[in-house]
Amino acid sequence: MKFKIVRIDLKDDKNVVLYLKSVQKSGGILPKANLSNPASLIEFSMQMGMAMSKKLEELTSFDAFITLEFEQYEILDLKVGDIVEIEIKHAE
Repeated sequence: MKFKIVRIDLKDDKNVVLYLKSVQKSGGILPKANLSNPASLIEFSMQMGMAMSKKLEELTSFDAFITLEFEQYEILDLKVGDIVEIEIKHAE
C-alpha cells in the first residue's frame, strides 16, 4: 500500500511517529467557469472555495500512523510529502 507522509512527530527520545495519508488518484472535477453574469461568478467562487477546503481537510487528516526507531528514520531520510510503500505481513 502506498502512503504519503503528512506529519512527523518525535514520540520520545528513541522513536518517531509518521502520520500517513493513503495515496489514491482522486479525479476531482472542477466546475467550468461561467463568468457571463455576477451570479454565476459568485456561484463559481463558492464552488472553488468548497473544493479548496475539502483538499485542505484531506491534507490535514491521516489514514494511518507508524512508529520507527529514530536511527532507522535518519537512515531512510524521510520528509513530509514523501511517498512510502508499506507492506503488512504476519509475524511468526
